[in-house]
Amino acid sequence: MRGIFLGNKVVRTEEFITRLADKGYTKKDSAVVIADVLDVIYEAIANGEEVSLIRFGSFRPFETKPKRIMNVTTGKISMTRPHKKVRFVPGCGLLRAAEGQYRPVK
Repeated sequence: MRGIFLGNKVVRTEEFITRLADKGYTKKDSAVVIADVLDVIYEAIANGEEVSLIRFGSFRPFETKPKRIMNVTTGKISMTRPHKKVRFVPGCGLLRAAEGQYRPVK
């Protein structure tokens, strides 16, 4: 399962929604906001756009180049196909939080 890592613990979507609700939102509104934010990010990436969230980081779509690979069992050399990936570059706020220097945005 995927989730958000905080320390040695994984914060799954449900707990993330609960933590957002603890900040004054309803659980229903929290779930809608998270889903909408992710939808906007997905749409932008699908359109080849970079998404930059100040202090959090940037999502940058890019296309890989074809590479020569060798099957170690058969020794046959072939080419990989170019494909699209997303690179995440953490922002200064996220890096500071990882170092234990978290400061609330508000």
